[in-house]
Amino acid sequence: SASTADRNSYSIAAGWKPADSGLIPSISTGYSASDVENESDLESWYVGLEWSDVFIEGNSFGAAIGSAPSTDKLDNTIYEVFYSVAVTDNITITPAVFGIDEEGVDDKFGGIVKTTFKF
Repeated sequence: SASTADRNSYSIAAGWKPADSGLIPSISTGYSASDVENESDLESWYVGLEWSDVFIEGNSFGAAIGSAPSTDKLDNTIYEVFYSVAVTDNITITPAVFGIDEEGVDDKFGGIVKTTFKF
């Protein structure tokens, strides 16, 4: 059954992008917390970096690390690495690998290929 406990939650997020692409990546980060009455608190966070125009103008490379909402008694870490290839002005292909390292559970690892079409 769903909990009807009172919750107090907050989040903060920020992002920054350099004026010129190059060695300095854009940065995004965030943190969220929720205090649930008579239950464990929930917390999550993330940090992401993305470099523009990697190898070819329009392509980008990025990586992120963070945690899914969890109680302070259960640690988990989620990570991702991707390379986005601008095939045309309207088609982008992004292969990525990701993983989840969770306390007390087998690690998970996977990959995807995302294709984006702009009309």
